[in-house]
Amino acid sequence: MTSLLILPLLLAVHVLSVILWIGGLAFVTTVVLPALARLPAARRIPAFLEIERRFGLQARVLVLVVGASGADMLARLRLARLLGTVHGLWLDGMITFWALFMLLLFVLEPAVLHRRLRERGTRDGEATRVMLLRGHAVLLILALIVVTAAVFGVQGVG
Repeated sequence: MTSLLILPLLLAVHVLSVILWIGGLAFVTTVVLPALARLPAARRIPAFLEIERRFGLQARVLVLVVGASGADMLARLRLARLLGTVHGLWLDGMITFWALFMLLLFVLEPAVLHRRLRERGTRDGEATRVMLLRGHAVLLILALIVVTAAVFGVQGVG
């Protein structure tokens, strides 16, 4: 593959992976969690965990692809010089958001969150669903802010 194709291909893989990752987050936040309110309270969290289990592998793969393609572009485009500067805040935001999801998906969910959700969900399925909805909404809002900042940042605005 010629070097002229590598960067556009990396960018396409990166952007498509972000779309699928953040799109999945948006779907869970705006469709799945609100729809669970129609189930009996005792079934809400088990249903969420089943849906999340199916999407979890996809999300983990997407986050890894986003990290690998982003790191490769960071090196190829020599953008590391922008990190920690005003002009690189969009890069700092993307990397921080990505690191947060790495922590959530690869450490906190398997080690802590799933067990606590099961325990809390059996006691109060509705309160746990609302807590999940709020947490996902915060993550979605952060994602939309970071994506917007990145669009402005790559255009040299800001």
